[in-house]
Amino acid sequence: MPFKPIFDLRATTIRKAFFLNAIVLAAVATISIELRRYLDKRKETRGLKEIQKFAVTMIGTFIIGVLIYIAARIIFGFGEGLIAQQPFVKKLL
Repeated sequence: MPFKPIFDLRATTIRKAFFLNAIVLAAVATISIELRRYLDKRKETRGLKEIQKFAVTMIGTFIIGVLIYIAARIIFGFGEGLIAQQPFVKKLL
């Protein structure tokens, strides 16, 4: 059974690929920044050294990124890029 995303927005043009990638990267960056802000504000984490906060943020960002890429794959069909089978558009925009 072939994979069918919820919304078929596969990146078959440069424009779609750019748009989908911008959405995914913005989501990862936003949630990662909020994670760091959360670490800086909480009483429980104020005693952590800067390197410890960096490590937590890095691991958290990795996990967030994987989860968002999986969600984007399921929702939009993200990840096949311009290797999709015919019909696809070869023009730039």
